[in-house]
Amino acid sequence: MENAATEFNREEFYKEFTLRNAGFICDADQKRLRESVILIAGCGSTGGSVIELLVRSGAENLILVDNGRYDLNNANRQNMVLDDVDRYKPIVFQERCQAINPFVKIEVCNIGITPDNVDDFVSRADVVVDAVDVTGRSGLEMKFLLHEVCHVKNKAVICGYDMAATQYIPIFDYRNPDLPLFDNQINANMVATMDPLKVCTFLVPISEIPEAMFEELERHTQGKDYTSQLGIAANLFGTITTALVIDILSGRSVKNEYTIDVWKVIRGEYEDKEKLAEYRKGIEAWQNEPCNIEDNEFLSRSLKHYSVPFLPELLPENLTQPHLKIKSSENLISVAIRNGDLADKHKQQLLRYAFVHYAKVGFINQDTAAKDLLHHEPLTALQEDDVHILVLDKTLGKLMAYSTLKMMPESNKTFSEAQRPEYSVEKAFGRETFSNISDLAGLQLSEIREIGRVVKTYTEDKTMSARVGLMLLDAYHALITQQDSGIKAMIGDGEAKVTLANLDMYGFNPVVLQKSNVVIDPEHLFASRYQGREVKPFWFALSQMDKEKNQQASQLLNLAENEFYSAYKKFKNSEPLTIQPQTELA
Repeated sequence: MENAATEFNREEFYKEFTLRNAGFICDADQKRLRESVILIAGCGSTGGSVIELLVRSGAENLILVDNGRYDLNNANRQNMVLDDVDRYKPIVFQERCQAINPFVKIEVCNIGITPDNVDDFVSRADVVVDAVDVTGRSGLEMKFLLHEVCHVKNKAVICGYDMAATQYIPIFDYRNPDLPLFDNQINANMVATMDPLKVCTFLVPISEIPEAMFEELERHTQGKDYTSQLGIAANLFGTITTALVIDILSGRSVKNEYTIDVWKVIRGEYEDKEKLAEYRKGIEAWQNEPCNIEDNEFLSRSLKHYSVPFLPELLPENLTQPHLKIKSSENLISVAIRNGDLADKHKQQLLRYAFVHYAKVGFINQDTAAKDLLHHEPLTALQEDDVHILVLDKTLGKLMAYSTLKMMPESNKTFSEAQRPEYSVEKAFGRETFSNISDLAGLQLSEIREIGRVVKTYTEDKTMSARVGLMLLDAYHALITQQDSGIKAMIGDGEAKVTLANLDMYGFNPVVLQKSNVVIDPEHLFASRYQGREVKPFWFALSQMDKEKNQQASQLLNLAENEFYSAYKKFKNSEPLTIQPQTELA
């Protein structure tokens, strides 16, 4: 640090840096501000106005998230100079803030809020500043997602909307568990089907919208493709929000909303009341008009920045939860974890891994996903006794394959009872799918498991791909044949050349119900999986498995890389094999 900071250690620097706050910000408030993590989602006109002021006030831990670069037309209201044009906003602020306080910790993300980073960012934040741009559908969807996560994790959120010379700031203090998401102002269906500007009229009370902004909305209806904004409104957000952050972190009560109209402060009651009343009536009428937005890009936006997760914390040596290490083979390891023993953040990552894979191959119903703003299956789709099966890279914990053994609720009921819950395969093919299978009729639900969410990470390495797939099959076998598993039969559905072929190869001997017809509701999230594909239901009894074939398949995983693939191909093609048995890891 070739500057004045070299004369101080960190504590001395901070004391001098915040000296002029003394008397107005007490020591306890200053300490909380310094130590707290503040997430700022959106670093444009509103979010950008608060970053520097927070740092100058003594904040030292900020997470800055924005996927935008500076344009010249941002300069009228955003903290940029000409040399910043085409540079990522979070990076510019990181440099500026470190030039102000070299000890500040600024974490930056240049891809914006996404389904894959929002949970981590919100979890670490003590307070959230929501300045996500909602003039486009992608931003609106991510804003909704941000609030969903803040709502679940009970974080206070400060929002900002600059309109002409007016700044409107609502606060959603989700630390109050009784506060509904967005205080019931908007819902997922509105976000999916409405013009984003119309949604804004529900987020901002009509009574708070200034006359000039109504005129701006009129210009939009006539084809204007950008929204005018003023620095005199945007910079108000930084001033008010910095004060709000200090009070929220200190536990002081704050109002639910604040509105400041600069022109009203200066000019008095400057608006034409009759004209304003007409504008408000027009907005109310617009709000009640039917919505006919057609947008088929939801899944594309949801998947845009997705990458396969690394989960080193789920490697056996790092796991604190109860688990079963099933098999170690070369640089891979398979692990099974009961759903009730897995943290929610890991459940979400696993469900999203499956969701993304299914979306890429066309298994996800686009309309249903968009309507409910789903980026993964809801956690309610899981049962406490479901078992997650993971194949992980031993070195980094990269997720290479994933599946679940599903356990039905009310597991003490028998399969033949009319009032028992339905398995997923029955929702797809009908409740009568397995009604004529006498071997299943007398079993309890606890004795029948369903295979679900069979997903594998794509790799061009054929040997690796084969080993990963075989490890998943081997994990099924290890789990269902444990002495205390209580499992007697398995059910599921799959395509003949994929799931069914692999189960048959391993020796599970699945019985395929060829004449079954698809009856799944076309609005179901996974309805697309059954459209135009030869997906069939199957079942198999553990007593009918080919034990010799099971053992041979499992022993393949003990072979070294230079032996494995040729032996695997022979086995898959039913050629005779001679494999020396070895002790398996358990």
